[in-house]
Amino acid sequence: MARVSFQKTHFLLKRWAVPEIFGKGPIAAAIKGQSRFSKKLVKTPLPALNPMFAFGYRTKYEESPHLKTSRTILDLYDGGAIGIDKMELPNGNQTTDVNKPIILIFPGGNENTFSTKVQTLCSSYLKAGYGDIYMCNYRGRCNTPFRTPQFTIPYGRFNEVGAAVTYFSEKYGDRPILLAGDCFGGYCIVDYLTGDEVRSNVVGGVCHSVQWNAESANKTLLVDPNYSLYVKPWAKYTKNLLVTGRKGNEEFTKQVYEKIGKERFAILSSLSMEQPYDVHQLYTIGLSSLADGAFKNAADYLTKTSPHKKIENYSLAKPLVVINADDDPTAPIDMDDITLMEKDPNMCLWMFACGGHCSYVKHLFPVHNFIDEVMVECTDIMVNNFG
Repeated sequence: MARVSFQKTHFLLKRWAVPEIFGKGPIAAAIKGQSRFSKKLVKTPLPALNPMFAFGYRTKYEESPHLKTSRTILDLYDGGAIGIDKMELPNGNQTTDVNKPIILIFPGGNENTFSTKVQTLCSSYLKAGYGDIYMCNYRGRCNTPFRTPQFTIPYGRFNEVGAAVTYFSEKYGDRPILLAGDCFGGYCIVDYLTGDEVRSNVVGGVCHSVQWNAESANKTLLVDPNYSLYVKPWAKYTKNLLVTGRKGNEEFTKQVYEKIGKERFAILSSLSMEQPYDVHQLYTIGLSSLADGAFKNAADYLTKTSPHKKIENYSLAKPLVVINADDDPTAPIDMDDITLMEKDPNMCLWMFACGGHCSYVKHLFPVHNFIDEVMVECTDIMVNNFG
């Protein structure tokens, strides 16, 4: 299928490119008219033209700002819990402007409060004057207790975005809230914004590196080396949460065993996660079985949770900005996807020529990204125009 215009550009020339902005509604018009970054020529360091290098290099070498955190455990409808951490600059110099929205961060599936990617984004928001930044750790992540045999899934009542929004709306009297995130967090944000219970004080969402068409993304994710780099660590971690019965997790593992049965539990325990087929088994036997029959199999899971399908069948209740890279090996977006996005007036898509998956490396020594700057600018524009 046809891709965006710089798809045919020689890969060396992609080092110097301005992003393309897609959308036909008010949010896209505001971004096109007011964004300074969208007019910048982005220069990507030569080694970072390889998205695998960019991802590994940023993950390993980008310095964390080591923010201060304080935790609240939010109890959920089914007895489960998520961990919400207030993020603060280590020197305590940030101020809270009640006229600015609360920012709720929903990260990628492998990320948590102490991940460098989360820390740098939160730090950028704090330095831009957003004083109330909260990082939402999914069930079982970052020492959040696993009380029930259920994972966070971007699908209806299994999605914790609504619970977090309700908690902060009630705590702060309907103060404006903006949702931000990446990768899996983008799935959760899209699912919430296309639902029928979006609160009026939600300004909108800003996210990046979203695997927009889950069926297309799955084809690239399950091919090595993409599988080994992006999927296998998450798959092993998730499988171990379900079946290991490690200290502090024994009661949860017992509940999983009782819910999916002895035979399925044995199959799940035997999966090595070394092969892509194992992930299909993880979806079908583990995540899908624990979602009270909401999904028939792995394909059904991907179809029902895909942002592409949400936009195809439902309208966004609030503005949404999605920032992706054309060279992201895990999140292919073609012109058919873009045409569908442009039908929703609340949708705006940025496409960078280079950026990889959650990488967007600007400097190598020291390593520094540019996606945080784009996220903050898009947030500013959304707040100023729709907040």
